[in-house]
Amino acid sequence: MQKYIKIIVWFAVILYLSLTPAADIPKLSILSLPYFDKVVHFTMYFVMSLLLAGYFHQFKKYSNTKILLINAITLIAVGGLLEILQFELPINRDCSWGDFAFNTTGAITGTLLYLYWLKETFVGKLLH
Repeated sequence: MQKYIKIIVWFAVILYLSLTPAADIPKLSILSLPYFDKVVHFTMYFVMSLLLAGYFHQFKKYSNTKILLINAITLIAVGGLLEILQFELPINRDCSWGDFAFNTTGAITGTLLYLYWLKETFVGKLLH
């Protein structure tokens, strides 16, 4: 369980931020900054991809290509599903292609950064 705790906690953060009803989101001035929402979407999936890449890197049977594919498929599917749920559930949230694009970009960027730069660094070792 210890190996999964960071992934589970961060996934819970993504679920909470994605599925909180619009009326329950605090009205903070930072939320009205241009494109702040997109930065949040990018960051949520960027961090999740780092955690997942770090987890899969522990197992030597996973090549960089396989880790990239697993992360991309998993996080693109999760991001797409959550955007659909925002539209379908009675939480007064919108489904957005822009949010989906930033989720996807964050997921792929984080995975590539981990695999080709961070995995052998101190930061990379903290992620697994």
